[in-house]
This record gives sequence, C-alpha cells and structure tokens, in this order.
Amino acid sequence: MRAAIVTLLCAVLSTGSAAAQSATGAATGAAAGTATLKATHGSWEVWCYGGGDCIMTQLHQRTSETADAVFTIFKPQGLQGDNGQPIEALAEIVVPLGVFLPGALGLQVDGNEPRAVPFERCIPDGCVVRAPVAAGMLAQMRAGGTAYLILSPSPDERVRLPISLSGFTAAFDSL
Repeated sequence: MRAAIVTLLCAVLSTGSAAAQSATGAATGAAAGTATLKATHGSWEVWCYGGGDCIMTQLHQRTSETADAVFTIFKPQGLQGDNGQPIEALAEIVVPLGVFLPGALGLQVDGNEPRAVPFERCIPDGCVVRAPVAAGMLAQMRAGGTAYLILSPSPDERVRLPISLSGFTAAFDSL
C-alpha cells in the first residue's frame, strides 16, 4: 500500500490528478491494483485501489510564486502510536525539492498554532513528510476553512501554500 501511495503521489505531483489513475496502474501493476477516482468532495479527491484501500488527496496547483504540493490522508489499518492508542489518520505530504530540510514542514489550520513535522526523505519528485494526524489537528481540519503548508526555501524565508478544507470531513468519512 505504501508503494502505491508514493507512486500515486508522484503521478499526481508530476502530471496532475487526471493522469494519476493510468500512471499508478502502470507503475504498481497487479500488486496494488489500479487506482480509480471514487469521489470528489469539495477540494478533495478520494482514490481507491482494487483491494478497497482508499486515500484522500489534494493537489496545490502551481502559481507564479509557488510550486506544486500534494497533501494526502489515509486511515491506516491496525496502526498504533507510541501510547498504544490507534492512529486514526496518517498524512503524507510531498513538496517540491529545494526546501530547507532542517526547517521542517509547518502545518497550520486557519489561525491556529502551526505544528512542525520533520521531513522523512526526498525522492526525485519532491520531499516527503509522513506523520500521524493527531486528534486535535484532525478536529481543526474538520472545522477549518484553510490549512497551510509552511515551507522554508532558506533559513530566513517562509512560503505558505494554502490547502482548502472544503469537503474535508466528507472525504475523510468516506475512507
């Protein structure tokens, strides 16, 4: 499932969501099945694989000032945190190469306090953050209007990429 998610993220990041289905199917083959668009809820798309595993994703479109980023959330099966409690959701975020890695990735919902999440690694299509979504952050996202991915291209710069939370709750509940 992890390989299929990374492949889908790379396909969406490099070609847009319309090509993700064919790119994912070609890259993952029968092992993960092909991804199909199950639904669109507001700004979020729900993609599912042959086995029924689904993710919700949103692409931040390229503008003159920022590059693409992909924000994906999925519900892990049977995964527990360090405290022994089940993890409700995992986020996987891919941002462009060229970020200042020690700066981590900030995630902020509306005017709430941003949370810093360290980068896991960089792949040819971007740098990856993968982290559990805490219950408090999940509640903020369900109630919020906009999430911001906060990147540092250098130690002294901050770029905020807006991610619409329109349809977030419906997309998450459909997973």
